[in-house]
Amino acid sequence: MDYRTTPLYVLMVEDSPADAELILRAMRELGAPVEHQRVSSEASLRAALHARLPDIILSDFAMPGFGGQDALRIAQELAPDIPFLFVSGTIGEELAIEALQRGADDYVLKDNLRRLPSAMERALRAARQRSDREGMAVALQESEERFRSIVESSLDWIWEIDANGRIVYTNDAVRDMLGYAPQDLIGRSMLDLLARDTRAAVEALIPHYRTGANRWRRRTLKFCHKDGGVRTIISNARSIHDAQGHVTGFRGAHHDDTERRAQDARIRQLVRIHTVLSAFGTQVLRASHRQEVLDCACAITVGQGGFQAAVVGKLVAKDVVSFVAKCGDPAVLAPIVRGDLVAIDASSRYHAFPGAVAMRERRMVVVPDFQADEVNPALRAMMGPTGARSEIALPLGTDPWGFLVLISETVHRNDAEEIELLQRLAGDIAHACDFLEQSERLEFLAYHNPVTGLPNRAEFRARLLPAMLRAHAHVAVAVLDVEGFGRVNDSRGRQYGDQLLRQVGEALAGVAPNAVVAHPESDDFVVAWPVDTQDPDVVAAQLDLFLQAFGQQPFVVDDETVFVGLWSGLALAPAHGDDGEHLERNALAALADGKKRRQRVLAFTDAMRGRATRRLTLERDLRHAIEAGEFVLHYQPKFHAGTQRLLGAEALLRWQHGDTLVPPSEFIPVLEETGLIVPVGRWVAHHALETALRWRALHHPSIRIAVNLSARELRSADFVEAYTAILGPHAGDQPIDIEVTESLLMDDVDHSTHLLDSLRELGCRVAIDDFGTGYSSLNYLARLPADEIKIDQSFIALLAHSPETMGLVTNIITLAHSLSLQVVAEGVEEEEQAKLLRLLRCDAVQGFLFGKPMSAKDFGARFFN
Repeated sequence: MDYRTTPLYVLMVEDSPADAELILRAMRELGAPVEHQRVSSEASLRAALHARLPDIILSDFAMPGFGGQDALRIAQELAPDIPFLFVSGTIGEELAIEALQRGADDYVLKDNLRRLPSAMERALRAARQRSDREGMAVALQESEERFRSIVESSLDWIWEIDANGRIVYTNDAVRDMLGYAPQDLIGRSMLDLLARDTRAAVEALIPHYRTGANRWRRRTLKFCHKDGGVRTIISNARSIHDAQGHVTGFRGAHHDDTERRAQDARIRQLVRIHTVLSAFGTQVLRASHRQEVLDCACAITVGQGGFQAAVVGKLVAKDVVSFVAKCGDPAVLAPIVRGDLVAIDASSRYHAFPGAVAMRERRMVVVPDFQADEVNPALRAMMGPTGARSEIALPLGTDPWGFLVLISETVHRNDAEEIELLQRLAGDIAHACDFLEQSERLEFLAYHNPVTGLPNRAEFRARLLPAMLRAHAHVAVAVLDVEGFGRVNDSRGRQYGDQLLRQVGEALAGVAPNAVVAHPESDDFVVAWPVDTQDPDVVAAQLDLFLQAFGQQPFVVDDETVFVGLWSGLALAPAHGDDGEHLERNALAALADGKKRRQRVLAFTDAMRGRATRRLTLERDLRHAIEAGEFVLHYQPKFHAGTQRLLGAEALLRWQHGDTLVPPSEFIPVLEETGLIVPVGRWVAHHALETALRWRALHHPSIRIAVNLSARELRSADFVEAYTAILGPHAGDQPIDIEVTESLLMDDVDHSTHLLDSLRELGCRVAIDDFGTGYSSLNYLARLPADEIKIDQSFIALLAHSPETMGLVTNIITLAHSLSLQVVAEGVEEEEQAKLLRLLRCDAVQGFLFGKPMSAKDFGARFFN
């Protein structure tokens, strides 16, 4: 307390009122108001201390029947933190020393009361210091306990090692991760726990971390589990230094990534099988005979499915099989495919082999591991030397006429979804073969949709619609899309979805008399019918009434009642076109606009034609812009928030189309949709790199230029290879940074993490752009290999006017710094905003206050001269 403004409460243990008055007079030198209470017995002292604790106790040493030593004892019992001074006329040196040793703060003789104020001030100051130290000790203890609790309850393995790699601390998470109790690892070398291939790499890196880099992030390591297994760990660590800056050890955290990687592998396998199904579906439509289908199936399962080998066996006589198609590793195929014909009767060793069993028993047969004890000895002996580990055999045909055998170099893990996909593949192969045996079916598929049997696009445009246009003056053409069909197909399966599409196609014939229904693809239908008006509103109203009634019509699929909603775009002939291509294209344009407006039926208009024309013109000009050199880069400076030192710039794409500078908001979306953003983005990276290298050589040796990545670029198949070719030669001193929007990263965090790691290996710093505008997860943010975040300008605009926004920006900056991320504020336009950002410890700023985007020439003239 500040006793110079708040009255000082003094408890006096004094039997003499006169002496008490002298003491009070002496205390006037303190220059502070004083409240006091005088007691002279043990009972009154105890009562006073129970009623109210004083700021200081002044006690006579010798009083009749009640001594100062007794008063000191009671004070230490009831008020041990209150300063205690003896004020006495009779105290010898030995007694004074003894009193001080027992806890008194000081003593003052009554014949020298001038020393009393300073003695009281010292005692009060010492008491405050003791209280502060004790508070700090308690806070420190609570903080240590809190962090110890956090560490011990963490699922990540948190550890510390000394300079020699010996473990000096580990939390209990290691028990679940590697099977060891924490006490068993203290003193052991961390290297001893690493898998053999990982240990050599880590040992090679240790000198670098001891003398160079002081931390590593998201390094993948393999550790040996106590049971002999291997766990994949993501490691993050930082070095520990002594007062001289020498590395004395490392402290970090390990995250077990084994299960996620196993799940990723499973997903990749499922994706490969999905790819096989898709590729097979495409290729089978081009096949002209059964053998081509079987050869295609084997080639795709090996080439795109990742299997070692694939074999198709066909039953050519009772208990006799011919291997009619094969693909894959010759060493694996050799022991399986022996001769043109193979007997599979009970006397043959092939009788118990998976392919024969699958065909005979009409079921899928799986051999998870050829090396397992329960596997047929003949099969194990035959496949063991080949390096193959597992086999899946599937019957072909409802009444099986053959089998498909798939061999893999890895142990098969039972996965219901993978099994279902492989069974679907076998069904597709058998289905395709059955149909291709009939030449009539081939002819039918050329002009009809195989799912619904309705005319396809080619038949509709080439025969049906031209005939209707010749017979009638006015014709309506509607393109219809089944609402939410993708969800139905995913949840119920393809067979269910196909049945529903067949029923929808049949019902659409009721739109009008003499209507022609076609099924071009997927869940899209085209309907044409004669009309007696050219007023699109009238026809649209009639169609809307039909679709309303259609939505109330129940469809029954697999004993389940389903209701179907349709979207429609409408075009009229001859007003909107006089051939199938133009009419369907214009109806599709109306359908797209209708979906955006949430309008069930929308007729084509001239305004749509104008937008389509402008879009085509813009797309054509953009394709020419790259070759004509019409793209330019402007650079917006970025400054240190505190010192306003120039740090770098952000490269922004501009299009100088003739005399017009086209706004980015007009042409960037078109680049995205057409895919032109991929080559343009690489052009940006290349030219930004050239500018950065030139500026570094002439003006600013540490300047960095940031370029933005688009969604299409990040998802392009050769993204890593392309950027490695551009930026790789400068990876050791990379001047280019990469900015990626928050929402783009969150679409697929694991894939994004892999790509960003690749960019950081090229020396790029990675920034999360537009932070705060998308869906953020602290878990994902901590996992992303980023170096900085850029607070979106929408927050900066409100910073000086909205306390809520200031609180949000404060929390973002604090969060980023806790994750060792730099923070950049975009869109700073006012000095007040810059001032607040400096106070909030934002690292860097950019915006019109410091400089608008400008050409490289203007940038150099302004900031380098």
